[in-house]
Amino acid sequence: MKFTTHFRSLSCIVLLAAGLAGPALAQSGAGTYPSKAIRLVVPYAPGGGTDLVMRAIAPGMAETLGQPVVVENRPGGGTINATEIVVRGAADGYTLLAVGAPIYLNTALGIKTPYDPLKDLTPLSLLVNNPGLLLVSSKVPAKNVQELVALSKSRPSGLSYASAGTGSIGHLGGELLKAKLGLNMLHIPYKGSAPALADLMGGQVELAIDAMIPSGTQVKAGKVRALAILTNQRSPLLPDVPTLAEAGYPGLEFGATFGLMLPANTPPAIVNRLHAAMMQAINQPATRKQLVEMGYEIVANTPAQFGTYLRQQIDAWTKIVKDNHITVD
Repeated sequence: MKFTTHFRSLSCIVLLAAGLAGPALAQSGAGTYPSKAIRLVVPYAPGGGTDLVMRAIAPGMAETLGQPVVVENRPGGGTINATEIVVRGAADGYTLLAVGAPIYLNTALGIKTPYDPLKDLTPLSLLVNNPGLLLVSSKVPAKNVQELVALSKSRPSGLSYASAGTGSIGHLGGELLKAKLGLNMLHIPYKGSAPALADLMGGQVELAIDAMIPSGTQVKAGKVRALAILTNQRSPLLPDVPTLAEAGYPGLEFGATFGLMLPANTPPAIVNRLHAAMMQAINQPATRKQLVEMGYEIVANTPAQFGTYLRQQIDAWTKIVKDNHITVD
């Protein structure tokens, strides 16, 4: 009899707690979330790196959340148009934004945008890094970074280096390497990675700073040579390419990074729910294998870590832009 009474008392307490928990969850913003499909806005055309990464994790997120995660491509405007759509959207967790280097480079370059990435967006996670590579033409005799530095200093006019364009991560990264390594080189901007790589392979330019995707394919084919990978660990796709730290220049890691953000003021409970779903999706063995084989480093950090990373990137690249008087049209 005592057991029955005690059981009934516990039952009442549990039911009361459940009744109180419902309103609490609703107030936190995650009560019935999600109850409909979630948009994942990609500021690029289908088939690009950002698009492929998002499509790789979307099914796993949908499985965890119990609702479709629909990738929506919104190219144009240098990612600004798509970003503004998300910034001005409801902070209810039903619209995600895929972001790449422009989310911090636009600010560093002084490009005016109708939003502040640090104030008008909520970080979710930095998903992957597309590591940078220090590339040379097969016609360049230098076989390592030290020999490249010496070669550049031996030529009064220095060496020419290509990038995907003025203000690109390859351009700013080249200026960073020039300052930190003492390289004597002149920037030659192109309209995209493809023409820059074509001229590097043809010997029209001597160096290039580009990302693993797409330039890693040309390295593996022997059409260009990678002297260093600009990250803190070697890539399984190019295991013979040393890091800059191994070459004697630590602390110079950068690449084309992709992450996820939400409108500012998204309830923390929803942010946590989405982050958990993202972590489960990106850590599925098949998904990890797919991303690594494409050439990406998986980061998958916390919202706080991603926020810190964005602030650090803005500060670092703003200094490079100012020190080198870089302007973009």
